[in-house]
Amino acid sequence: MEDGHYVDGSIWFYEPNRGAPIFFAVAYLATGAVHFWQAGHYKSWRLTGLYVFCSLIFVAGFIARTIGAFDYTNLPVYIASVCLCYAAPPLYELANYYVLGRILYFVPYYSPIHPGRVLTTFAAISMVIETLNSVGASYMANQSLPRDLQDAGHALLKSALIMQLVVVSLFLVLAAAFQMKCRWKRINNIKVNQALLTLYISSAIIMVRCIYRTIDFFHYANANYKSPEFNPSTLSPIVRYEWFFYVFEATLMLCNSVLLNIRHPRRWLPKSTKVYLAKDGVSEIAGPGYEHDRNFFATLIDPFDMYGMIKGKEKTTRFWEETSTAGETKADVNAVRQTEGLDRV
Repeated sequence: MEDGHYVDGSIWFYEPNRGAPIFFAVAYLATGAVHFWQAGHYKSWRLTGLYVFCSLIFVAGFIARTIGAFDYTNLPVYIASVCLCYAAPPLYELANYYVLGRILYFVPYYSPIHPGRVLTTFAAISMVIETLNSVGASYMANQSLPRDLQDAGHALLKSALIMQLVVVSLFLVLAAAFQMKCRWKRINNIKVNQALLTLYISSAIIMVRCIYRTIDFFHYANANYKSPEFNPSTLSPIVRYEWFFYVFEATLMLCNSVLLNIRHPRRWLPKSTKVYLAKDGVSEIAGPGYEHDRNFFATLIDPFDMYGMIKGKEKTTRFWEETSTAGETKADVNAVRQTEGLDRV
């Protein structure tokens, strides 16, 4: 039973539980296997393939933690476990960006941003966060490094955690603004609502986890371990007790993965980005889809295409105004699903 006291020689502070990481490694392997089957069943590898990858990262992280539980003086194992557990949650959020992009493709006429630009914009930010996470966690966990590099790792990880909180908040604002506009325009389609509800729950779980990690890290980073007067018992309980990690990291992220098993996005969203919801809020139409006529850097710098709005160029991309009068019905959509292999965001 944990008593909150420092265990002599332990890199983890406490003596890690030996059974819990085995349970979570098996649990993440199970939910990852389901995601693997679902990605094949729904043919949604581009949309939900990250779910499988995230599960595998956690499996590797908990295998490393299991090894560390039997040898809590092993520094490389500790570094591996910390880096892997920090790396997976931002990738779950990246997967959410894919899903929101697909929702916006499904209702393109009320999208506040080009659907494809949701991915390019948020993915670019996520890559920065993931890089800061990886480098910062490795520097912070490696206590054999010079103090200035450890401090740099602390600063990088602080930046990454704060950035993740900000980005998740902006993402939720974008999704909520889109849904409010749909409701205002009397689009109340169950597929759109259910897909968005899943995103809200998943992002809320990730947000709670990120808040925990931020608090945990700031308590850990602000301690002066080199001081002769340092007393381990003065550290925050979040640092001294392992159960915080298993509740707010391991269990929350497992709940998120299981949530995405149960409420898989492809239950509601079409496979092809060319299939969209008609303005009656019921019919689904097979249209030409968006043309990607801007390069990656232009999209990254100007995700809302302000230049195109000024020039009036965005009016030429409103394909739904043409296809909605062409008399295409849900039967056309079924034909598209059978003949096309499109699965891009």
